Amino acid sequence: MSISGFKIRALRLHKKMKSEECASHLDITPTYLSLIENGKHTPSRKVIGKAVRLFDVPPSYFLELSEPLREAITVAKNLSDVEKLYLSSMLLK
Repeated sequence: MSISGFKIRALRLHKKMKSEECASHLDITPTYLSLIENGKHTPSRKVIGKAVRLFDVPPSYFLELSEPLREAITVAKNLSDVEKLYLSSMLLK
């Protein structure tokens, strides 16, 4: 699982960008973007480089997790599936 894909998705949603538009900027298919965003494929260095330019973030953004995010992931691992779904729906509002 690659955290980079989840970060690409978060940036795309933050910019209110459709997956087709994002995929076009990254020179990949929307299907491949979906696989990356869902952690099923790891984005290549080329895709990360294009994402850095597209979202105007430093390359390190895709390599590091902030301390609060690390703590949240640790806590989330102990949640039941129902609690995870509830938390997910609350965070997307």
